[in-house]
Amino acid sequence: MDNTTYEFFIRRCWDCDRFKHGADTDTWEDLLIKHYNFKHANVGNFKFNQKEFEKKLEKVKSYLDKAYNKLITTATKKKVNPDVIARLSESRAIVAASPEPKEIFDVLKTAFPIMNENNL
Repeated sequence: MDNTTYEFFIRRCWDCDRFKHGADTDTWEDLLIKHYNFKHANVGNFKFNQKEFEKKLEKVKSYLDKAYNKLITTATKKKVNPDVIARLSESRAIVAASPEPKEIFDVLKTAFPIMNENNL
């Protein structure tokens, strides 16, 4: 998974620089590391790795939720087709409910064509 997808998504939603609003490739990389450690933990450190991963996942999802809110607000102000706004809202809900970084990554990748087509 490409770390820049996460950062660029947030930066486009907020029209901001790196490190603002959670837009940092290191944040995504850290999530992937914690996910790997959790999935490959032995019995002795399973709970610790699970807690670390879940904490980081919630932080990333919080950044993404705020970015989606900003994106949807921008789309609404620009009077983008309501079907497009509904698709963005669905993507936001999938990200919020996802327990897996891969699923979140796949959803983020689908947002870029929508953003490009609608000048967002």
